[in-house]
Amino acid sequence: MHPSESASRSSLQLERDGCALFPSSISAARREELRETVFQDEVAGTRCLLDVPVVNEAARHLLAELREAGVLPAGAVAVQAIAFDKTPSANWKVTWHQDVMFPFAAPVSHPEFEVPSVKDGVPFARPPREVLEEMLAVRLHLDDCDLTNGPLRVSPGTHALGILKGAEVADRLAAHGEHTCLAAEGETVLMRPLLLHASSQATVPKHRRVLHVVYHSSRPMPEMWHRRVG
Repeated sequence: MHPSESASRSSLQLERDGCALFPSSISAARREELRETVFQDEVAGTRCLLDVPVVNEAARHLLAELREAGVLPAGAVAVQAIAFDKTPSANWKVTWHQDVMFPFAAPVSHPEFEVPSVKDGVPFARPPREVLEEMLAVRLHLDDCDLTNGPLRVSPGTHALGILKGAEVADRLAAHGEHTCLAAEGETVLMRPLLLHASSQATVPKHRRVLHVVYHSSRPMPEMWHRRVG
C-alpha cells in the first residue's frame, strides 16, 4: 500500500474528512427486501428510485436517524436514490470524481445550475457549490464490503475544495492522499458529494450491493428537485 493510502472501518470524520461510518438500525428484513426489490442481475446501477416504496421507507428511516444524531437539519429531504452492485458480470470501476449532477423536476433555467442533461428521461444539472455543500450521500451497505470487492476509495478533505476541474484532480490527490472505506453488511457510510472518490474493479467479484441515498438541507433554491422525501 502506498504511504498516502490507508484502509479502515472507522478512522474518518465527516466534518474534517468528508466521509465517515454511521450506525443504522435498518432491520435485516428491510435490507433483504431492498436486495430482492431494487437490484437487477448484470445491472451496475439504477437511478431515481425514491418512488419505490421500500426505498422511500429506507430513505425516511435513515433521515430520521441522521436528524436525531444532528448530522442533518430538521428540514432535510432525500432527493436521489441509486442502487449500485458489483458482480462477476458487472465488475465496473470508477475513476476519481465528485458527484455534481442531480435530478430536477424540470429542465433547469437558472444560470447557476449548469451542464443540463437528460438521463433516462429525467432532467439533470449541476447545482452551484453552495447547494452541493449542503448535500450528504448515505451509502447503506447490503453486503460486506472488503478489500476484494471494489470498495469505495476517498481522498479525505477534498470536499472542502469546491468544484474541481479535471486537470486539478491529480494534484489534489497527491496533496490529500486516499483512504479505502470498508463496511460490514448493514452499516452506512456518509459522504459529502464534493469529496473526490473512486472505486476499483473487484479482485474477487461478488455482490457489493449499496443503496446510495442523497439528502439536501432543503434550503430554498430557484430549481425544484425531481423528488423530495422527508
